[in-house]
Amino acid sequence: MFISNLYKQIASALQKERVLLNSEKKNLARFTNSMLRIVSVMMTVIFALLCVFGLKVFNINYFIVYLTSFVVFLLLSIHIYYNVKRKRNCYLFPTYCFVLYLYAFGFFVSFASIANPHAATSIICFQIIFPLLIFDRSIRVNLLVLSVCIIHTVLSYIYKDPATFKLDLFNGITFTLLGIAIGEYERYQRIIAFEKDRILRWQKDTDMLTDLPNRRRLFERLTEIQNNQAPLNGLFMIDIDHFKDFNDTLGHQAGDECLKVLGKCFADFGKQNEFEFYRYGGEEFCALTAKYNYDELGKMAEALRAKVQNLGIPFESEPLKVVTISVGYTDHVKGARYEKTIKNADDALYKAKRAGRNCIEGSR
Repeated sequence: MFISNLYKQIASALQKERVLLNSEKKNLARFTNSMLRIVSVMMTVIFALLCVFGLKVFNINYFIVYLTSFVVFLLLSIHIYYNVKRKRNCYLFPTYCFVLYLYAFGFFVSFASIANPHAATSIICFQIIFPLLIFDRSIRVNLLVLSVCIIHTVLSYIYKDPATFKLDLFNGITFTLLGIAIGEYERYQRIIAFEKDRILRWQKDTDMLTDLPNRRRLFERLTEIQNNQAPLNGLFMIDIDHFKDFNDTLGHQAGDECLKVLGKCFADFGKQNEFEFYRYGGEEFCALTAKYNYDELGKMAEALRAKVQNLGIPFESEPLKVVTISVGYTDHVKGARYEKTIKNADDALYKAKRAGRNCIEGSR
C-alpha cells in the first residue's frame, strides 16, 4: 500500500512537472534567468578577483583557469542579460552551460595536484547547488548529478590514494543523495507555487461563464501586439442577436447556458482555425488572428456565423427559431493603433445589425 501510494504521488508530481514545463515556459524563463543572472555576475566578480590576486598566490596554471572562468562567466552574464532584456524563453541552455562549467572547474580543483591529492570539496558543493539552481525534468537533472558522482568516483579511484578515494566516495554518495533529495523537495515546492500562480492568473484572465479569456486579457494581448511582441492580421467583433430578448423570454439561467455553449463553440472554432476568442462584455465577443487576409477573414466570419446557427440553440423570437450572431470583421495594418482596428470592426458589426442581423460585414 505504501509503495503504491508513493508511486501514485511520484507519477502525479511528474505529470504536473511536464504540464508546468510545457505551459509556463515564459514564467520559468523569467524566474530562472533572474536567479542565474545574479549568480553568474557573482561568479564573474569572484573570478576577476582571483585573476588579480592569483599570480601572487597560485601558479600560472591556476591563473589561466581563473582567467578562462572569468571570460566564460562574463560571456554567460551578457547572454543572460540579453535573454532577460529581450524576454526570450530560453533558460535551459545558459543554465546547463553554467552548471557544466562549474563541474569542469570542480574536477580541475579536485585533480589539479595529483602529486598532492586531497579530497574533493567543490564537486560535493555543486552536487547540492545544481538541483536547486535549475528547473528541468527530474530525470535529466538527477541523471546528470549521478553521472558526475560516478565519473568523479572512478577518476578518484584511478588517480588518488586509497584513503582519499574512500573520503571522496563517502562524500560523493552522501552529497549526491542529499542534493537529489533537496532538489526534488525544492522542485515540488516550486511546482506548487507555480500551479497556484497559474490558477490565480487563469481566474484573473478568464471569464468564468464561457471559459474564454476576458476583456482585461484582451487589452493585455492588444498591448503586446501594439509593442510588436505578437502578430495580428485581423479582428472580429461578434454580437449575439437579440440576446436581451433571449434572457427576458427564457430567463437568465437559459442565457447563461447559451453563453457556455457559444463559449465552447468559439473555443473549438479558434483551435481549428487559429483564432483567439475573448469575451468582450455581455453578449459581445472579440476574436484575433494572425493568419488571414481581408478576403479570407470574410470567409471565416461567414463560417463562424453558420457554425453558430447550426448549433440550433432554440430561440422562438428569431426568424430561424435559433440563436444567431452578427459579425463585423476588419484587417489590421501593422503599426496601426489597436483602438482603430477595434473601431473598424465595431463599425462593421453595427452595419451587420442594421442589415438585419445574422450576417457579416467588413470594414477597412
